[in-house]
Amino acid sequence: MGSESYDVIVIGAGVGGPTAGAILAQKEGMKVLVLEKASRLGGRDISFDFSDEGEKSYRKLISDAASTWYMKSEPGIPELFEGGHLDGYTFEAGIHTLQITEKGRTNTCLEYLGKSMKLYPAVSAGWWHKGELYRFENGSEKGGNFPWMTDDDRVETGKINRLMVKMSAEEAHAIDHVSLKEWVQSYTDNEKTHEFHFVNGTMNCTINDPANISAGDCILMNRGVARAGKRFSYGGCSTPGVPGFVQIPGKLCEVIEENGGKVLTGARVKEVLIENGKVEGVLAEINGTEEKIECPVVINSGMVNEMFRYIPERHFPYTFVSQVKGFWRAGIGAVYFALNEKVVNEHLTFIPKIAGREDGFDSDVRMGFWDSSGMDPDRAPEGKQLLDAYVSLTDEQAHDRKLVDLAYDRMKKYMEDHYPGFKEALAWTLYTVSDSLVPVAQAPYQVGTARPRAKCNFVEGLYMASDSSECSMAANDAAIHAGIIAASRVSGKDYVAEILPDYLQD
Repeated sequence: MGSESYDVIVIGAGVGGPTAGAILAQKEGMKVLVLEKASRLGGRDISFDFSDEGEKSYRKLISDAASTWYMKSEPGIPELFEGGHLDGYTFEAGIHTLQITEKGRTNTCLEYLGKSMKLYPAVSAGWWHKGELYRFENGSEKGGNFPWMTDDDRVETGKINRLMVKMSAEEAHAIDHVSLKEWVQSYTDNEKTHEFHFVNGTMNCTINDPANISAGDCILMNRGVARAGKRFSYGGCSTPGVPGFVQIPGKLCEVIEENGGKVLTGARVKEVLIENGKVEGVLAEINGTEEKIECPVVINSGMVNEMFRYIPERHFPYTFVSQVKGFWRAGIGAVYFALNEKVVNEHLTFIPKIAGREDGFDSDVRMGFWDSSGMDPDRAPEGKQLLDAYVSLTDEQAHDRKLVDLAYDRMKKYMEDHYPGFKEALAWTLYTVSDSLVPVAQAPYQVGTARPRAKCNFVEGLYMASDSSECSMAANDAAIHAGIIAASRVSGKDYVAEILPDYLQD
């Protein structure tokens, strides 16, 4: 790095750290250095345009940047790439969406930084109930318009909806460590209400079992969506097929570089240097050369349950180390279905159950899928359809090949059995799995105050900014929240209140 000096070092070029870095660079005049171990920026927001992607680089990137690995494909992966089957398609390393579309934290923060982003909103959704598809458009389900429910079912479901929307942030956080199952069942024993809110909780938190979903965190998500005027058929979106969701960290890093900072890929932090309880800088390997970079502020945007790989644990209390190492993750089985013609007519679709305890899982397994090319035609060649499908898994299930294969088989069979023409139109499939879609699962005792604070309580100059540190909600919007909080702690200013509408501040 020569003689250059920096005010802030950010570990990881994903979303959370670069959010903090961009705010501090643009608004506070700080010089920011971002160090990313992977060969491209993006973290888990890695997008693929297969016009110039090879099998080797694809496999390495999803592993290095997104804790994701290839399982199988039809045809095999060499043929997928060498035969040109993927040409003209763009998709992500995992499933990405912005729940509140243009009114969410991601878009709001990017606009605040002068980096607007084009979004392709979802305006329709499907819900399968007992083998029948119910379709909604533009929020037509508002007011409990669920055709499979009786009047009594709607009353009970609406009661839970109103409790969630009217709840204050303080009331929601008070039940962070209560399960969604326990909370909902304390108000109603209506089975259809349970199904609706438990499936909704899975879509929010990537956890199948409602007994493992934090009521408080799930409520904050539903509350934010509703207060923004969105619904499940009028929320969520795709970003442009090229460059895809990677444009989010890309825009944040642009702000850093435009304000005198630097973003380096292939730069692995080996150790955060700490002396007498204070950050001194980092030891990094950059282009094969080990370098010591002095800096008084380090923002870690990596997974907090992996932080002790490069932040020496001797600087922290044993109880803190044990708690962080003990966090479990929410995984995912992600499947991409490419069709030679349009078969699915809804942008987002939810299936309450494709497998369950009887198959060896810990709970009912729920399936969701996006019509990516329906929202943005550039994600597939003209006349083709690309579906991004997923099932939620625990981190342990993600490593159980038998269970993962069973889930994949059930996903494909459901599509073939319930969508006429699907089997005949199917051109190729790609199956991947991750044990870290959510690095710290949004479970009771793993959210709220249980997570590391944005400003480290034990080391001066060390901050945390990822979707597994101090934040609420999920995925991109959680990481943006964490980044804004971290920037506030570093600067001493309240950027949360300055940037975000009140329904997204908590």
